[in-house]
Amino acid sequence: MTSLKQQPPHLLRGIPLAVRKLKKAFGAREVLKDIDLHIPAGQFVAIVGRSGCGKSTLLRLLAGLDKPTQGQLLAGSAPLDDAREDTRLMFQEARLLPWKKIIDNVGLGLSGDWRAQALEALEAVGLAERANEWPAALSGGQKQRVALARALIHKPR
Repeated sequence: MTSLKQQPPHLLRGIPLAVRKLKKAFGAREVLKDIDLHIPAGQFVAIVGRSGCGKSTLLRLLAGLDKPTQGQLLAGSAPLDDAREDTRLMFQEARLLPWKKIIDNVGLGLSGDWRAQALEALEAVGLAERANEWPAALSGGQKQRVALARALIHKPR
């Protein structure tokens, strides 16, 4: 597997994220209360907790799919909403199209000469040698890495 230190530099950039005094309530029910979080640029973070503790709510807020009741979501020192164009969301399921080869799943929706970029993104996740295979030939973890390559090809910050 390719280590993070060996990946192309533009795939590691990132932007720091900050959550300050975040609160999310649904009616009278507070799901998140006074959440403070700092994620340095280029970090991968796992949110772990029991069912119903607010993990998905936090991710929906960070993805811009919902609005906080109060608090701040920052990308660097600016509101996270200002960085939406540079943000990509990965779902729990890879959502690959079974009738498209791996490389075509990575380049989905792109125009022009995108194949070299798709191969670079697949290389970054250690799957360049599987580019011309079908999704059914991959393990669940490998499918997730293809989904990650599909997000990385857009060069999110």
